[in-house]
Amino acid sequence: MSKADEIRDIVYINGHVNKKCFITYGIEFKEFYHSLPTPLANILLLKHGFEDSDYHYQTHMDYVEEEQIHLLAEDDVYNYGDFCWIDFEDVSSLDLLEPQDIAALLYLGHLKKPLNSPFNNKLGNQFVYLAHDDGFYNKIYFRDVYDMKHILSRIIPLKMSEIKQKRFVFRRKKLEYPILPLVLANTLLTLTNDGLFIDFEHMVQSRRDIKIPLYTIGDFDDMNEMYNDRFEHKEMSKLQAHLVLTHKELEWSIEEVQ
Repeated sequence: MSKADEIRDIVYINGHVNKKCFITYGIEFKEFYHSLPTPLANILLLKHGFEDSDYHYQTHMDYVEEEQIHLLAEDDVYNYGDFCWIDFEDVSSLDLLEPQDIAALLYLGHLKKPLNSPFNNKLGNQFVYLAHDDGFYNKIYFRDVYDMKHILSRIIPLKMSEIKQKRFVFRRKKLEYPILPLVLANTLLTLTNDGLFIDFEHMVQSRRDIKIPLYTIGDFDDMNEMYNDRFEHKEMSKLQAHLVLTHKELEWSIEEVQ
């Protein structure tokens, strides 16, 4: 099994809510894109391998307009290697960028950290997306940190559907699951401060419900270390719980393991 396949079975989120920054493993750009509460406007590409982008002559940078972002989401983003972008409201705003703005953007894409603020008021960006082997190591800055709450509410049923489809390749109809209530997603958002590990790899389905193990395994910046030693990290977790979806009521809850 390739690493690109392995990462689909777990999600790890190392949250730095005060810095509006989340480091994630197991969430690909395609899943991020489809889980956003509002569509992306345009994307300024800092590091990429997308062949159908447009070129902005003043900044010497590539960009993708809203109508083409779905093509980017369907591309083989994982194999770009580095994939870094910042969204922006209007193409005309790119003309407002001065040399120091361009220098800050190049620094952002090269070192995967902001020179000053990750947010550029001229571009009006809501996100900064900095990935290496997309889905393996993603660092994302949110102007509104509660957008992550909305993403969590959608990414979990989306991931469940994808994994079910992968496990049962002959199933014709794709299963769909309800999104999480925002109150519950907010609880998960809080848990990211302690390194939330969502273990779809050991998701269990019974006649009554579906249970997804949850753990808090601490801060990791090295995703190889986090993934390779995940069983040891789970054993030492302060939280032992399940995210539960009942079949009959289609209700979500979190149950601690006794």
